[in-house]
Amino acid sequence: MTHDSVAAEPKRVALVGAESTGKTTLAKLLAEHYATSWVGEYGREYSEAVGHHVGKGYVWREEEFAEIARVQQEREDDAARRANRVLICDTDVLATEIWQERYLATRTRFPYRRADLYLVADPEGFPFVADEIRDSEHLRVWMTRRFVEALREEGLRYERLLGPPNQRFAQATAAIDRMLAR
Repeated sequence: MTHDSVAAEPKRVALVGAESTGKTTLAKLLAEHYATSWVGEYGREYSEAVGHHVGKGYVWREEEFAEIARVQQEREDDAARRANRVLICDTDVLATEIWQERYLATRTRFPYRRADLYLVADPEGFPFVADEIRDSEHLRVWMTRRFVEALREEGLRYERLLGPPNQRFAQATAAIDRMLAR
């Protein structure tokens, strides 16, 4: 195989933010729009599988976040092999770190790849929809602020998504298009 026949590594876009801000719906729409792969949120899948439900008083352990980060990264790397120019991620390892901080008041910096662009979904205008996993309605503003702080601290490219879903989609595609044009 010649160098020219090797496909370029796709740019990675991660949707991050507080619970119930439309990230998963937007991730699916963006993947469809760009005719590419997307990666779901392994942390939610993990929580559902082990029964971490609201009101049950579950006490998280550090090693659980390390496992969630590892599997999330493995799934991203696998999906990147099938992606078309851009890979859409409904969370990433940075988000796992912030969720660890939320639950354990400590943040482990996992040694995995960061996204090329972060889309931070703002909770304003999105009503909280409770389910068997979500328990952080009271922390949505804090979570959003914490994501932005962490992105700034690490010097990572990000865009805040505001307004109704169609406006967020337009903001997201504009940011992704700018990234792909570079």
